[in-house]
Amino acid sequence: MSDKDVVYADAPVDGVQVIYLNQPAKKNAISAAMMIKLDGLLAAGDADDDVRAVLLRGEGDVFSSGGDLSQSDHKPTPEEARATFLNYVHLIQRMRTMAKPIVAMVDRYAVGGAFAMTLASDLVVATERTSFVPAFCQIGIIPEMGMMDMLPKLVGMQRAKEILYIGGKIPASKMHDWGLVNRLTTPEELESVAMDLARTVASMPAPSIQITKGILNSLADGNLNACMQAESTASPFCTTTAAYAKTMERFSK
Repeated sequence: MSDKDVVYADAPVDGVQVIYLNQPAKKNAISAAMMIKLDGLLAAGDADDDVRAVLLRGEGDVFSSGGDLSQSDHKPTPEEARATFLNYVHLIQRMRTMAKPIVAMVDRYAVGGAFAMTLASDLVVATERTSFVPAFCQIGIIPEMGMMDMLPKLVGMQRAKEILYIGGKIPASKMHDWGLVNRLTTPEELESVAMDLARTVASMPAPSIQITKGILNSLADGNLNACMQAESTASPFCTTTAAYAKTMERFSK
């Protein structure tokens, strides 16, 4: 692993491969480069017989601060923005369709697209100090990475609308009550609890776990691809609006 790797993976141990979002100086902010690298590592893990479960985490004590708003000074055209956005779409598709189950280990916060990545995971372990932050409509863009399809199925339409429209910091305790977090623990015990859960899944007969994941996600995700294809046009459009430009001015100060 080099310092330039935005994502890296450990060798599997007891059937579990740990994959790290590796931008600690930016609180593991996500970028197109990160999505491409993560997609490739997940594909490789899915093809590796020694990997029976994946544990996805952030380097350090933060899962991810969401989209990297400082990726470039270049203002992309809608066509360029759409091409970039499709890398995020492909990542969610990979997470939902790969055979190996994914356990997300979430500390501090999961913002924007990182929130979507937790929804796309199979199981979620979070700490009591963790917050989940939508942060899409609030900066002038639409919810991305399949959130408009996945979130209502998990929490109901009315609650999903409130979460996505108003945003704010949703504590992990509430997410646990709503069924979006499987295990709620302390920061000190997070790694052991998450690894124990991943090892438990990895110890199960692989065919039954993998086929069950495939059937469950196929049943749940009938409209997911259509949702993300619509996003790939709508989201770049939103970045051309005056409302979005005004929001970005605040971030640049």
